[in-house]
Amino acid sequence: MRGRLFIAVAVGAVSGAVLSGGCNTQGCTDNRSALPMMGFYSMATQNQVMLDSLVMGGVGAPGDSLLIEKGESRAWVYLPFRYDSDKTSFFLHYAYPGIDNEEMDDVVTFSYSSEPYFASEECGAYYRYRITGVEYTRHLIDSIAVVDSVITNVDMERIRVFFRISEEEEPGDDEGDLNEDGSDAGDAGGEEAGQ
Repeated sequence: MRGRLFIAVAVGAVSGAVLSGGCNTQGCTDNRSALPMMGFYSMATQNQVMLDSLVMGGVGAPGDSLLIEKGESRAWVYLPFRYDSDKTSFFLHYAYPGIDNEEMDDVVTFSYSSEPYFASEECGAYYRYRITGVEYTRHLIDSIAVVDSVITNVDMERIRVFFRISEEEEPGDDEGDLNEDGSDAGDAGGEEAGQ
């Protein structure tokens, strides 16, 4: 009996090595899951920003696992959607002085459809999603733009969150800068953020 168990374990280990080695071929992409990437932006400047006091996690997520912990500096995050539901919500807690309380948290809820997708024999299957709606509170969030509603395993930013935050401007950034026609350069491009 002991010999059979050893053989079964050895065969299982060899099979696992062969199967996992098969997914390292050029036929597979690096990202084998459909996880939408969400980037963080300043509403005022339209530039991507690095947030250092944001805590983020799933609402009602099993094990209360955090996506971003206090003290991490992040300009983007991957969002794990629930394949067995048509909605997933995330909380954003701001650990900044003066607003470090739950009453100031923002909650973002994504509505979507999901479908299993067979990638290949080497890479297996994963779920693809199509975002059908976004609801959010507006404590520090100004707007959210869905750049591409179809979520596949292609690694690209699909969601942009625009925050109402203040950034230190470098000298001369906005003062006295004029466009070629003489209009104020600081007024350009402010209305297209959430579209």
